[in-house]
Amino acid sequence: MNPKRWSSRVILGVSLLVTGAAGAEDAPAPAPEPKAEGAAAADPAADAEAFLKTWNESGKPLCEKNEPGCAAAGQALVKAAAAFEAAHKRDKAIAVRKMILDPKNRLDYTDYGKEAAFTVATNLQSIGEFVEAASYHESAARKFPQMAQAPAALAEAVTLRIGLKDQKAAAEDVELFTKNYGAKQPEESARLAVGFADFLVGEEKWADARGWLQKWMAAVDKAGSLQERIHAHTLLGRSLQKLDDKKGAAKEYEIVRAAWKEPEASVKQLAAMGGSDQEQMRRLGRSLTDVGEALFFFAEQRRAEVDAIRYPEYKGAASRDEVMKHINTKVVEWVKKKRPAIEEVEKAYSQVTALEPVAPPRWVVASASRVGQLWAKFVAEFRAAPIPKEWRGNGVIPGTTITYEELRRAYYEKLDEASELQKLQAKKSFEVCVKYSSKYQYFDEYSRSCSVWLAKNYGKEYVLVEEFVPRQAVMSVVLQPSPVAKAQPSR
Repeated sequence: MNPKRWSSRVILGVSLLVTGAAGAEDAPAPAPEPKAEGAAAADPAADAEAFLKTWNESGKPLCEKNEPGCAAAGQALVKAAAAFEAAHKRDKAIAVRKMILDPKNRLDYTDYGKEAAFTVATNLQSIGEFVEAASYHESAARKFPQMAQAPAALAEAVTLRIGLKDQKAAAEDVELFTKNYGAKQPEESARLAVGFADFLVGEEKWADARGWLQKWMAAVDKAGSLQERIHAHTLLGRSLQKLDDKKGAAKEYEIVRAAWKEPEASVKQLAAMGGSDQEQMRRLGRSLTDVGEALFFFAEQRRAEVDAIRYPEYKGAASRDEVMKHINTKVVEWVKKKRPAIEEVEKAYSQVTALEPVAPPRWVVASASRVGQLWAKFVAEFRAAPIPKEWRGNGVIPGTTITYEELRRAYYEKLDEASELQKLQAKKSFEVCVKYSSKYQYFDEYSRSCSVWLAKNYGKEYVLVEEFVPRQAVMSVVLQPSPVAKAQPSR
């Protein structure tokens, strides 16, 4: 008999006895023998080392020579990895699974090798090795695109690349997912595309976001969920606005506004997507925030029209008669025009507060702040009415018993009295702003402007407290793991 063939048979026989493979590459390990009473407890780490020893002594030489039985011998590595996992030594389990994937061992295309390719990626992700995990997710999905785990692995790779701010790799992964699985999973493809757009907007790469969204919008509108469609058009509207394309932004925001034309139906559509109560609330919250942004955009356009109604500058002679004539004509005309214009814009902002089923705090705060600013500016401009030159002196006014200071004070008091109603309207709006900010613990430049104005104008009621508020962390990873990925067990 050929000594080489005889040696191979002996090694194969030993490996089969150790693995219990009986000729099958992925047969399960034999059930452990019942322990005798008083026997020592099982030691999975010791078992793992024993399986490794078997591999190194018997399996590895067999596979290096590409002898028959290599695949069965590799089962020792499968069991070693599982035992290390049971011993809570995941780093060693990962190292063993990488041995299975090493092309030199010729096990990477076995059934268990294909499983290991995906399991290593999830193992690495679980211990925070995100760069390497992303690479393994991508490699497994590219190498074994027909495996059931491949779509979820590629989706996880997108999430990780976004978190790592690897724009090029994330875009390539979205493209590959759509190419390989878009036909069967169009909604997931849309979700990934919108998630990547969210990342670009978060990085303020407005031109890149515009280009990406314009490329993918048709696919998102066709297959994306209501949530993704609303968010995609919101992101494109924001990008176009930042790029000074107000007309294009208005078109996108109008689509967002129209999507919530029937709130009850929209809420039901979002709820039909399923998921836990927390997931449903998060989904609803994001959509309402997007709709709030659209409504705020249109109100801001109306505000620009109000700002264009400028206070009439006085250019006449510095005489009492001329000043009073200016106030009684041009200033009065300005008031008659400006006040109703502000009231109309206030209605536009109030659409945010009236949003159903729940108004989004961020845009309620912003809208209330804007309305307050409009009324406060109106009051300030009204109070800026000019005074006659002869009133600017000091001391007692000749022929009277009052002083110039008293005259000016009386004049401004009359202006304050005439504008008190508008000042109270400003106060009311700023109070709504502060209330929502405090209730939902949402603080930004809008909420601060409200607090500052109230403290300045109603100091007895409101005291400005300087707080050290931690900056909110910006989540780079905007995609939630897909349901398939969540369900994938750790090996």
